[in-house]
Amino acid sequence: MNCHQARAQLAIYREQKQDPTKMPELEGHLAHCADCKAAYAQYQLVGDHIRSMPAIEPAPDARHKLMQALAAEHVRFLQHAPASATSTPTPVFLGPYLKDLAAKTARTNSLAAFSTADTGPLPIIQSTRPRRIRQTQHFAIIGLAASFMVVVMLGGLISLLLLANQGQPVVSLPSNTASIGHPEVAQADPAIAATQTLYSHVVSASTSNDTIYYSAYDHNANWMLEKFDTTGDPTTNRASTALLTHPSTRPMIILGSSENWLLWLQMEQSKATNGKQAQQSDTTINTLEGTWSLKALYMGKSQSTTTSNTQKIESDDSIKPLTLYTDNFNKARVADWVTSPIQGLSFYHNHALVSLLDSKGIAHLLNYQFAQDSLERKTEIATAKDQHVLTSPTATNDGYSIYWADEWLSTDQKLHSNIWTQQAENSQPSQIGRWMPHSIARTYVYRNDEHSFRPQLVNGTLFMLNTSTTSNPTPATPTVQATATPTSLATPKNSATPTVQASATATPQDVTNLLLNPTEVDPTVLTPQLDAHVSGKLLAFSANGMTPETTTINDNEILTGLQSGGAFLIWQNSASDFKMYDTRAKVMVNGINNINRDSAAFVSVNNTTVIWTKYLSPDNTQQDPNGESNVVFNTLKWPK
Repeated sequence: MNCHQARAQLAIYREQKQDPTKMPELEGHLAHCADCKAAYAQYQLVGDHIRSMPAIEPAPDARHKLMQALAAEHVRFLQHAPASATSTPTPVFLGPYLKDLAAKTARTNSLAAFSTADTGPLPIIQSTRPRRIRQTQHFAIIGLAASFMVVVMLGGLISLLLLANQGQPVVSLPSNTASIGHPEVAQADPAIAATQTLYSHVVSASTSNDTIYYSAYDHNANWMLEKFDTTGDPTTNRASTALLTHPSTRPMIILGSSENWLLWLQMEQSKATNGKQAQQSDTTINTLEGTWSLKALYMGKSQSTTTSNTQKIESDDSIKPLTLYTDNFNKARVADWVTSPIQGLSFYHNHALVSLLDSKGIAHLLNYQFAQDSLERKTEIATAKDQHVLTSPTATNDGYSIYWADEWLSTDQKLHSNIWTQQAENSQPSQIGRWMPHSIARTYVYRNDEHSFRPQLVNGTLFMLNTSTTSNPTPATPTVQATATPTSLATPKNSATPTVQASATATPQDVTNLLLNPTEVDPTVLTPQLDAHVSGKLLAFSANGMTPETTTINDNEILTGLQSGGAFLIWQNSASDFKMYDTRAKVMVNGINNINRDSAAFVSVNNTTVIWTKYLSPDNTQQDPNGESNVVFNTLKWPK
């Protein structure tokens, strides 16, 4: 519950107390929100003051004045009633007051008194009309002077243009406006940030507050989360700082970071190998099975992150990560094309939207609300069953509009997807009791064409990929029955349009082919899913999803691997080249093509920065097994 909803509930607090199911959430919010708690105290104080005021008593002569007014109104009614009308009997209780009214002297008619007054004729007073000052000649002179000045100035400008264009060829504009396309007018400048670390095989990374966070492993398959500051001289190598007290022998994958929080997926060590050195590398394809945890670490400015030069963190409870969720990932219980228990992460304000799969293969969309440095509340937004996966959650900055994709693989091995949404809408007034304006959450299918993938909310605009060549860009009318459990059970239909196809069973893939189309995580550790390479056309709508919006992107351009930052989109075109689009200025941005897709381990986006690094194979022999190695990250910041 946010502050806006809490204030609306406080306005009807007495009615809410009659429903015990609604009180815990409001009382929980009041316990953590000082502003709402102060507002509640103010409401109570106003009520106490009103109840303490003395009762209002009528004046002693109030009844007498009321009866006199009724008697006068009754007489006025009788005077204006037509003669043919049925006479209305006089009420008994007005009898005494009618007698008092008749005893009063009649008021003098002002008009009659004035007409019969003994007065003489009034003199005729003639008003003198002011003499009109003629200014026509002055306006004519001013107009002629202004016209002369305009002619002189235009003549001078034309002369300058003729002199400037002498000897230059005449430029003719093209008549076909479609040939303009989408000009790349903006330029982003890539940067390099290097660090010294014991863990040289970087698998995932994220950036926030001029800090790079990354997960990596060494030649002994020990995993660690580290960070380093990117401010200062870009040519200087910076030492990395470990974020955990001890390394792990299971993979750790950074999911994303906000201004204050870092979230990652951590595969937990089994009891048989806990505390022992791993005998072999756990970095082969399709190894994310077993017990896993969703971890969160507070990285705000108030957090103490003092460390020594040997990358040892002091023992302090304040820097221990939070375990948001833990479960077991069993590939036999999930869809064959799924390779990870975490299917998406998105931040807004102090919330994190996480889509995940539990041990039974059921998909969940959870909303985590954080306080200063702790978890305040966890709310489930939606669930899906029967081999369906909820992925790509995204939201506006205020959380009033939330979107996600519901994906499934049909029996003909084609991937389908619908877009769901949760909208905060204004509630309608109730017929009984007091009512105050407040919002309610409504969940429904936004697009049910089975071809809509990867919703992304950027700068107040909703973007998505559509794989159908005959799709209607108009969104579905939100008349579907609202539900918090989007378990779409519609039978998938065979489509003649190109859709994503895949084998029903996971097979080992060539590392070289995996690296040709880098995703957000090293593909040799986390095998890309089918939806990571979905290709389609870009659609754009307003944040509430009701109004289609236009872009300067070619309508026929096919996009793959759509990712979004705070004010831009990146993707790969049909030639596998990376492209960037500024959603505010609606222009393409140069600089993203510097990514070498043949050697990049991953390409990740977070807020204002695109980050990537070179892939280093696990059997690389260039690393010093007893010393630190130099790792170079490439970044592209937009806006600059």
